[in-house]
Amino acid sequence: MKKTWMYGVATLVVLGTLTTACSSKDEVIPSGVTGAKDAGIATVAQSKSDTSSKTVATAAKPAIDANYKVDGKNVTITYQTANFKLSEVDMNKANVQGEGHLHLYVDGKMKTMTGKTGPLVLQNLTPGTHEVKLELQQNDHKELNVEKILNITVK
Repeated sequence: MKKTWMYGVATLVVLGTLTTACSSKDEVIPSGVTGAKDAGIATVAQSKSDTSSKTVATAAKPAIDANYKVDGKNVTITYQTANFKLSEVDMNKANVQGEGHLHLYVDGKMKTMTGKTGPLVLQNLTPGTHEVKLELQQNDHKELNVEKILNITVK
């Protein structure tokens, strides 16, 4: 029983020493810098004895959100992207990180590709529920696995 207790105390002492030596005081979060979080930039100091620091750029994951309005058999879809720039100019060209275009599918069939940010209008939809998928693509059409699915009912 005494041996088990001694091993437990020794383990706690070792863990306490390691925790103190590896504390989070080495991590530096810059204050007074606006937009650092949005830009995906993190600054990390090496240690107290090392005065240099590294800036590491991290790419934020692209995202898309969308809303729609039904007007009879027509549907107007508005959408916004985050961490992603839509570009008609670079469509079918080499990939640029954070840039590409949008594929629009209705009931599993591609209807259009666009690099514009304006609203999309679907005309003369048949009555019933339709699955509309907005999918972000790289310039060369490789998938980013970022999509927004809308289930739209037309009466």
